[in-house]
Amino acid sequence: MGDMSSLNPTEPSIESLGNQISDLSAKISSYLSTSSEPQPTFSPDSVSVPKTAEYESLRATLNDAALDLIRLVNGPENTLRSFFFSHYDLAALQVALGRGFFNHVPLPSHETNGATNGNSKYSASVDEIAARAEMDVDRTARVMRMLATQRIFQEVPGDSESFQHTAASAAFARNKGLHATADMQMDDMLSAVAVTTAAIEHSPMLYSQELSPFNTAYGMSMYNYYKLHPSKAARFAEAMRSYSQLDRQISELRDTFPWESLEGGKIVDIGGGSGHISIALARRFKSLRFVVQDISTEMLAQAQDTIKDLDGRVTFQQHNFFDIQPVADADAFFLRQCLHNNTDEDCIKVIQAIIPALEKCKTGTPLLINDVIMPESGTTTRSEEYHLRQVDICMMVTLGAKQRTEKEFRDMVKKADPRLSVVNVWPNPLGVGLLEVHLNAGS
Repeated sequence: MGDMSSLNPTEPSIESLGNQISDLSAKISSYLSTSSEPQPTFSPDSVSVPKTAEYESLRATLNDAALDLIRLVNGPENTLRSFFFSHYDLAALQVALGRGFFNHVPLPSHETNGATNGNSKYSASVDEIAARAEMDVDRTARVMRMLATQRIFQEVPGDSESFQHTAASAAFARNKGLHATADMQMDDMLSAVAVTTAAIEHSPMLYSQELSPFNTAYGMSMYNYYKLHPSKAARFAEAMRSYSQLDRQISELRDTFPWESLEGGKIVDIGGGSGHISIALARRFKSLRFVVQDISTEMLAQAQDTIKDLDGRVTFQQHNFFDIQPVADADAFFLRQCLHNNTDEDCIKVIQAIIPALEKCKTGTPLLINDVIMPESGTTTRSEEYHLRQVDICMMVTLGAKQRTEKEFRDMVKKADPRLSVVNVWPNPLGVGLLEVHLNAGS
């Protein structure tokens, strides 16, 4: 045996990770039981896991330990081989989404409680799936078997030529938003990702929307691409609605900032789209008034027929946020998930366009930046950081943009105007954070 004393005691080992996983598994099981939540299974009727902060913390920590254990057991070569071959996994998923596989296998009714094994009523043969997908049997079978290795579909016990749903494949069949998100990623975004290196070779030192991999792949910006492809634009909108977890983001925002301190005030929602956030806040805080601004008249028109109960407290105004802010009597300005779609240079222009209005408003009028705040390395679990890093690379690929840390936000507002300061920060590693920016703060 090697000299065990040479090992770094802080480095995880197979044994220590196994013990940690056992302990965390017991805690998760106990949490589910005491919360009267069902234990997850692979059956097609298994429900989603809880989205509470406590469960998310346990889940993220267990993910770190479990994935590290797999990496140690497999060794670096096997681990890396699985990583750089993963585009073939995605190729199978791309086919299944594009050819409608998830709707070609019957879903069990909830009364079955997942007991579908051997029940032909809830399965489909490869021949049937291929016929419904309008493609050949051979490639249909190969795609289905590839997906089954990831527990997306499973072979019917005793019948290797038929398949039935699992929890994962049933989620695609039942959840239109999840299906749209995956389909959009496998269709529009995978082509863009594939030319990331080519985009960098074309411009190794600078990046922007015009220099993004998406623009390289399609010869136009993502915004123009979706204008030219309405059906794909509808799928993208469905995906964004599903991904954004809107109800959770509204509740987080509602409970984070002391909106009561703006009693009777006017809030300008810059780049607010259809105004769904302002509308939700107006229904919660009865004295507040909101002006929703967006460059798109189509977006501004979407919700106007649904707000008659708000007695005119939400109004709409067409405005390009690169232009000088026209409202100069606001009690707060609000930028929600706009900056991560832009380069630093463009973000600075957006902020600078608000400054003339801030100068005319009363001292202490806040600019509220509601956006993802990237954690500094080592301050959160790798599982949580991994998801955020995925989105950061997504911003780079699609829009030539980025997600930012608190320090990067602070530096950026100072570059926009030295008089600007971040006076409060509410980070949220599981969602969207909030930064409160004042003009002349502390001077």
